[in-house]
Amino acid sequence: MTEITLIHQTLHQHFGWHGARLRFLTLFLIALFRGRTVNLSDLSIAMPSDAQASSRYKRLQRFFCGFELDYGDWAKGMMNLMAIPQPWTLAIDRTNWKVGTINHNFRRCIMEG
Repeated sequence: MTEITLIHQTLHQHFGWHGARLRFLTLFLIALFRGRTVNLSDLSIAMPSDAQASSRYKRLQRFFCGFELDYGDWAKGMMNLMAIPQPWTLAIDRTNWKVGTINHNFRRCIMEG
């Protein structure tokens, strides 16, 4: 069984997403692990696919521009995936600090079990 199939099956157990969306997430995660970066251009090269890198890059852009992530479902899926026993509290925060003309955008996720 390939790494793509294993990751896809695992994600399918925890997220009720459409098959094409899960396949994309699987390929995206593999690219993150392989590429060790969040740069979309680099990820498009690391993403396992027969499509051209430019097509994979556009696919990544479309995903991040158009997909509305339900953070509640994502948090539940991640907690189930990591098998963290309940009860637990999850806090997700985004803070933007403006220093002069520069924006500093901080995101964090904190779990208390």
